[in-house]
Amino acid sequence: MDPLDPNPKAYVDAALALHGYSLSPQAHQAVSENFARIAAIAATFLGHPLGAHDEMAPVFRPREPR
Repeated sequence: MDPLDPNPKAYVDAALALHGYSLSPQAHQAVSENFARIAAIAATFLGHPLGAHDEMAPVFRPREPR
């Protein structure tokens, strides 16, 4: 799914078919709506290109247990 041009219903249909799952119409609608929200949030970030001097986020590295 392209977050700048989302089609959440098609994405949900394809993902369910790929994994062999099915949902009730109500659940399918709810999942599609959530993916539409996620795409809208992602679009706010993906619309801004990163420059060569932008820093990457730090990587979380858990410590060894004591």
